[in-house]
Amino acid sequence: MTTTYTAAWVPDDNPERGWDEAAELAVAWLLEQSRNLNLQPVLVTPTKQQRHSGPAVIRSFAQTYEATTSRSRGAQFRQRPVLAYVPDYGDMELATSYAHNSVLAVVESRTHPLLGWAMETQAVDLTTGSPTADTRSPEQRRELESIHDYGNNGWTKGFGADMSAAVLSDLLRQDGIDKDVIVGYMVARGHDQHSIARLAKIIDSAC
Repeated sequence: MTTTYTAAWVPDDNPERGWDEAAELAVAWLLEQSRNLNLQPVLVTPTKQQRHSGPAVIRSFAQTYEATTSRSRGAQFRQRPVLAYVPDYGDMELATSYAHNSVLAVVESRTHPLLGWAMETQAVDLTTGSPTADTRSPEQRRELESIHDYGNNGWTKGFGADMSAAVLSDLLRQDGIDKDVIVGYMVARGHDQHSIARLAKIIDSAC
């Protein structure tokens, strides 16, 4: 897959790292990229609440630049540097569409894991400065691609869902692959939140 944006993220993988630190890492990277591109960034959050009760750097960002949510019906942004703060999968769908041919920085929340997305997009881990390690084997990547293809109808009941379940029954027994990796990969491949929710149920049944 060829990603249409340059990605970076702060994984929610360390209980010692507070939200302020995570947000500061993402904002610093995104603003540097925005200056280099000479483009105004935009903030994507699950609700407006994060703009007022989140870390100080997020509140400041929201006061300085434009902000939106996947539930809003406001302006449409295209080819903009995007900061996605604790996004759900609907927010990620929106953020990636806005970041087309630009850059995207994400502060992950463990309620919506994004490891598979980070692997697939080669997102820079801002806690280390290095691209996210891709632990998938070539065969595992082929099987993920098959599940992606079978999901062309959003994994509604029928052939695609059944074939995906068959692939998953083997895939989930392999080292280095779990629900987080699979779901995140499908986020990177552009599946919407409703499709992701249906796939998550198939994964849970296959475990």
